[in-house]
Amino acid sequence: MNDKDLENMMKNLKEDAKKFRSSFNAAVGKSTIRKTRQEKEAKDLVELFQRQTQGMFEHFKDKKNADAELPAVRDSADRIEKLLTTTPMGSQVDEDWQRVKSELGSISTAFGLKS
Repeated sequence: MNDKDLENMMKNLKEDAKKFRSSFNAAVGKSTIRKTRQEKEAKDLVELFQRQTQGMFEHFKDKKNADAELPAVRDSADRIEKLLTTTPMGSQVDEDWQRVKSELGSISTAFGLKS
């Protein structure tokens, strides 16, 4: 996979993370954790993830590596995965998250990390 392909994948990940955040925020207000501290923490985590994917994309565009950013993005993704396992958010959120996970897995594989 060349740098241009990776850059496009990271751009897709950044855009899909934004879409995921939107559907997640809409769903969390109807979830079992609405109006709790957990809701704020969940929204903060998803916002952090979106900012991390943006930062990773910008850094890769500039430096052609993501060694520093990718582990943090993966860590946040693992935390979101756990959250979605314990607190179902509906099919739209699940669908959006599967797309994000797939792209992150492809990017991780391209950098020699297991997805």
